[in-house]
Amino acid sequence: MAHLPRQVAWKEVRRAIDAIDPNTPRGSRDRAILLLLATTGIRNKELRSLTFEDIRWRDAQVLIRRTKGKRDRTVPLMQEAGKALADYVLRARPDCPSRRIFLLHLPPVRPIDDSSVLSRIVRSALQRAGVALDGPAGAHLIRHSLATRLVSQRPPINEIADLLGHRSIDTTAIYVKVAVPQLAEVALPFPGDA
Repeated sequence: MAHLPRQVAWKEVRRAIDAIDPNTPRGSRDRAILLLLATTGIRNKELRSLTFEDIRWRDAQVLIRRTKGKRDRTVPLMQEAGKALADYVLRARPDCPSRRIFLLHLPPVRPIDDSSVLSRIVRSALQRAGVALDGPAGAHLIRHSLATRLVSQRPPINEIADLLGHRSIDTTAIYVKVAVPQLAEVALPFPGDA
């Protein structure tokens, strides 16, 4: 049995998103990042690699290329995440010739290449919202939280696997272990229980 993935409660993820001030360029970027992480299950490297061509605005989809599984996948672009992303791109993104969407805002302005930058953005947002952290906090913590939330909503596990880009249902199944209330509902009574 694989270890249980670390996650935070969905209300804490939401609180972290809501604590970001979207009226500053960095806040606009960070809010778009957190919303994409929280709604698409995108991995750190996948998010850093997003280009303008990967956003399919009319179809409300994000094309995720160069995934861990070596295949492209398409995920839904939820309305709130799309609005935050559009706000960042149109109003707050620094001028830069790179086609990659997310940039460092300190000179020299350039794409975010270091995974630790996204980890710091996530950790800062969670800490600002008063979320207690007992270990590393990065894109994967938000990904695990999304997966756990989805399992609790009970869609078919293959839909969750597709969203997360898992090649095997077994990888997705570890999140079922976190959904204790659902496990309790399907547990058979112990023989002799009255």
